[in-house]
Amino acid sequence: MVRNKQLWLIISLLAMFLMLIFLRTSPNSQGSNYAFYEGGVDPRKTRLFKNVIVHVDLKGAPPRIGYLIEFFKLLSKNGVDGVLIEYEDMFPYWGEIESIRRKDETYTREEVKKLIASAGELNLEVIPLIQTFGHLEFILKKPKFMHLSEDLIDLNTICISDEKSIEIVEEMIQQIRHLHPNSTRIHIGSDEAYHVAEDIRCQRNMDQNKIGKSELKLKHIAKIGKYAREIGGFDVVFAWNDMFDKESEETIRDAKLNEYIVPVVWGYRPDVTDQGYFPDGLFNRLNNAFDRFYVASAYKGADGARQPFSNISRYLENQKSYVKLMDLHPKAAEKVAGIFVTGWSRFNHFNALCELLPVSIPSLIVDLYYLNYQMPSNHAWKAMKDHLKCDQKKHLRGILTEWAIHGCIFPGADAFEIIMHDWKRVVDRRLFGRKDLQSSESPIEILNKLRESLKPILYKTDIEEVFNQYLTDFHSIQRSTTTTVSPINPVP
Repeated sequence: MVRNKQLWLIISLLAMFLMLIFLRTSPNSQGSNYAFYEGGVDPRKTRLFKNVIVHVDLKGAPPRIGYLIEFFKLLSKNGVDGVLIEYEDMFPYWGEIESIRRKDETYTREEVKKLIASAGELNLEVIPLIQTFGHLEFILKKPKFMHLSEDLIDLNTICISDEKSIEIVEEMIQQIRHLHPNSTRIHIGSDEAYHVAEDIRCQRNMDQNKIGKSELKLKHIAKIGKYAREIGGFDVVFAWNDMFDKESEETIRDAKLNEYIVPVVWGYRPDVTDQGYFPDGLFNRLNNAFDRFYVASAYKGADGARQPFSNISRYLENQKSYVKLMDLHPKAAEKVAGIFVTGWSRFNHFNALCELLPVSIPSLIVDLYYLNYQMPSNHAWKAMKDHLKCDQKKHLRGILTEWAIHGCIFPGADAFEIIMHDWKRVVDRRLFGRKDLQSSESPIEILNKLRESLKPILYKTDIEEVFNQYLTDFHSIQRSTTTTVSPINPVP
């Protein structure tokens, strides 16, 4: 009897302890930034990153214009200031460079104008992004321009010592300006140029001008930045930082890079403060050489080159680590003017698809709530579910996992549920070899259902790519998880 009373006392104390934890972490508890969210406070007045820009990558599964406009409406309700549109081959280039646009199902000039006008009505600034150094596979794969590649096997980097390369980049900037007459900012990419100075043209250029690889690449970025500002008429020119993140302040100033571009420091691992992730002294150099810079996190496209499923917690940790990074570098943080929240569709033009945009919307909304209000994870998840009008059944409350996201209302919510619930269930069962748990629908039936749900969102070519990639990857799982054992025949 005494032992039973002691057990009951222990259980009661444990229950009280768990209740205190619940009250402490409840979104309505005193001191939580959830109160600011519920009170309708404009986060721009209080958030750490004053300028929040969401990136849309069109080099894989580009959405139809109508879907993008619905997506923009969602952004405008969540404290977003602008959209960074990476057009790649979806932009309706014309004239001599018309061939670099996608062969079929590309945007028309009228559609681009409609998209920009819709963004303006929603108070979203459109910042065009065009690659001008690396990631130019979509140009260099064309027979007409292949000779401009630094490497004829890996068509990543344009030869910056060939005047024809510069002419193409400048023409792209002019055409972008033509369809973005009111844009004041542009992003010239310039990241991950893997083959700088490997071609004889660049080597000859360096010999003649007595410069090294560092001077060659920095002067190119500065040259394009100068053109975009002085000829293109853009007030601000962004560039990714990785091609000069190890360069000295002196080299940066000698190339006049600090006069023409605003660096964007990108990093997408869950914790960007990990030792050695960013080069030593990077933030001191940026602080000394530039009057301001931006950082870039990710809400999709950084969790594996063929990843179809969204991992919300993984991307939320990435956002949190940038806040931590600012605390670690308070002096440099004073010069951080904003954050780009990036969503990648492919690792490069030739790679497979990453998470689709509809699959990643809950992830993005959680990230935006955190960046706007710096609320704890469970508060950000609840705010996302409230905002997207998700099913809030008791057994789903407080569960921080994607399978608990049901019945939401947002553009592409049906595609989200098919991929994150129906398709993931089939894939997970196959991965874990659970042959005893059979789905009510076959993989083909689920993919056909997905195909129908994507028709208002994607073009036919891209829907078929999704279908084929998912089915191929599923068959690959089947092969890797199935082992064939040869029967042992008795010796006659």
